[in-house]
Amino acid sequence: MKIELEVGQELMIPLKSNPTTGYRWELAKPLDEDILELVEKEYKEPETDLVGADGEEAWTFRAIHKGGTAVALEYVRPWEKNGPPTETQTLTVVVH
Repeated sequence: MKIELEVGQELMIPLKSNPTTGYRWELAKPLDEDILELVEKEYKEPETDLVGADGEEAWTFRAIHKGGTAVALEYVRPWEKNGPPTETQTLTVVVH
């Protein structure tokens, strides 16, 4: 998916997440901090009383310089260093 931003504009990426399973979202590769900065990473509890329900992890980035980059995220158990991610999300970001 391609996202276009203006310098100073923020991008929030909402991702289903369930930390009770041991999984969490992490950057799959380092962020190009010349173009984007990570502003906040926040977990929001599910709005239900169901045990084991998914919540939401919200990653917010700010465009700081013009250019193009990718944001690659993976849903992993951090201690399983050689295991493949359960899910991945990659966004192409172009800052004008």
